[in-house]
Amino acid sequence: MVDTNPEVILHDKKASDSDEKTRIVELADTAQAREEKVKLAAAYRMLARQGLDDGVAGHISLRVPGAPEYFWVNPFGMLFSEVTAANLVLVNAKGEIVDGGGMINFAGFCIHSAIHQARPNVNCAVHTHPPAGSAYSTLHMLLEPLDQTGCSFFDDHALYNEYTGVVLDADQTQGIVEALGEKRALILANHGLLTCAETVEQALIDMIDMERTCRVNMDAMSTGRPVHAATPEVALHSRAVLTQPGRYPFQWAAMLRDLNRHETDYDSWRSAE
Repeated sequence: MVDTNPEVILHDKKASDSDEKTRIVELADTAQAREEKVKLAAAYRMLARQGLDDGVAGHISLRVPGAPEYFWVNPFGMLFSEVTAANLVLVNAKGEIVDGGGMINFAGFCIHSAIHQARPNVNCAVHTHPPAGSAYSTLHMLLEPLDQTGCSFFDDHALYNEYTGVVLDADQTQGIVEALGEKRALILANHGLLTCAETVEQALIDMIDMERTCRVNMDAMSTGRPVHAATPEVALHSRAVLTQPGRYPFQWAAMLRDLNRHETDYDSWRSAE
């Protein structure tokens, strides 16, 4: 049975000191790890700037290079616009805090830990409650490939059509993981959206594209006129082009340039210089 005590979402259990903990903390502070943490913090800021966050809810997780059973996530009670590379929290597979902030959102840990355990190929997962995505999730239906961007999700997203409240235990996450399968994106009914990928760049861009696709679908349906989706052949062709690995670094670089014109404090080491 799910614990309905609201305080259960606040999780501050610390990992015990050990040689393993020391090893992981060192791994999480290498030059490569710092680079990944900066990307992760930038992803939080990008979602905030586009209005795709939801107060202190939502999370983006990223595995530690060289230690895939550990990942970083945002500290509890902090807006996406406040996340920096330095204040990210490092947790283990038990949900124990290995390094960083005072507490995490236990619902976020449950969702992301389940995905990382089920999908070894996923290094980054994004879950948030964006406006169009949350509205579309109440329809309990998959997205139609109505435009070029929307085609990228054709036959590569799924629907979890059971809303069981705030996710606080393994029974709830099992359904999410089973619904996601090997797809790269998921609509969580009456809840929000989830994307997952090998890189921060792809998971973040997929989330932005998925939110846009939800909005396009609803805008088209709201006209009351017949909606004409792309054919499966055309949708698959467009998906192949839009999801080729080379696309994401180029788009990410452009988005990062735009972010840096407005704010750079997400990069804790740049700020310290």
